[in-house]
Amino acid sequence: MEDPPIEGSAGDGPAGEDSAAAGSTSRNLSRRTAIDGRSLHPRATLRADSSARWRNISLGLGLVAAIMIGGTGELVFSALTSGPAPTSGTGSPVASPATASPTQASQAPTTVGPTPTAGASATAGPTETAGASSTLGPDSTATDTTTPAPQVGGTPSPATITFREMMLDSAADSAATARTFAFTSDGPGPVSAQVVAAAPLATLKMCIQVNGGPQSCSSGATPGFFTMAPSSGDQAQWIVTLIATDAGATPVVDVAFTWQTRAPAITLSHGRFQGAPNPDSLCGFTATFKPRAVGSVGVIASWPPASADAALTLTDATSSPGSSVGTTTYSATGLIAPAYAHAVAAGRTYQIQLLNTGSDSGRPDLTTTISFP
Repeated sequence: MEDPPIEGSAGDGPAGEDSAAAGSTSRNLSRRTAIDGRSLHPRATLRADSSARWRNISLGLGLVAAIMIGGTGELVFSALTSGPAPTSGTGSPVASPATASPTQASQAPTTVGPTPTAGASATAGPTETAGASSTLGPDSTATDTTTPAPQVGGTPSPATITFREMMLDSAADSAATARTFAFTSDGPGPVSAQVVAAAPLATLKMCIQVNGGPQSCSSGATPGFFTMAPSSGDQAQWIVTLIATDAGATPVVDVAFTWQTRAPAITLSHGRFQGAPNPDSLCGFTATFKPRAVGSVGVIASWPPASADAALTLTDATSSPGSSVGTTTYSATGLIAPAYAHAVAAGRTYQIQLLNTGSDSGRPDLTTTISFP
């Protein structure tokens, strides 16, 4: 509704009119003041106050809802990440996905890797590394083990033994076995295994393993290793395998071993022990050694599943020709029993030889241990 004009109302009439005009002016001024200052009619003021109150209430409810939603989100996130609580006081809390590590089931067991034996290096021929495998022959040495030698007094010193004119199997032979040698070293020190002669020349593969670790292998006409015994522990167990890799090749070799020990002992496994008409290189073994002190040479042997006649001969080979120390014979047996022993002198060179003296067309598997002072 439009307000009446106020121009020209003052001083235009009698006093009543002036008073009326003044009252009208006062009312108009009050109305403008109410509009400009928002001091409206009480009912309008009530509506404004009510709107403001509901606005404040809405803001408050919104704030409370935000807090509740935030708290609920935290609770939900915590429940999702923390997993179910343990059902007893002995249970362990489940790790959250952000920190959980792979389970034991997903971790592959440690396998034998191609890492060379620590400190081992080939002295001849190209080198390669491999775990125990069928490349060593059908009768692999993966299951061959050696028992630590008994501890004896004294300071370890080098011991040397050479297996002579030993015929090797060819890996191409379906019945082939790798000649396997096992010995124990005492304390840190040099260890060597070397083919020192071979005829005819062929590709040979020698592998060495210490303390059940990975094998290091060397291939060539005269493969070998010169390495150091591990510094940790007083004893180390060594396994050396030797086989020909050329198809059809069966060379005759001399292989020498030197290692630090208090009580020298070496075990040959998967040797040949065939009888006549085979050559001596298939009928057993021949080994030479030099005692470091006065004592006895000892031999134990078995050749399952065969039963055979055998002869064990000890020769003093210090000078050529050598002189026989003695021969012991065994009849229709599968092993040497009781163990052979004979006195030897320090500083002299001896040869020990065990042969199948009967006729045998099979391939008995020879295992023998030689010990010397």
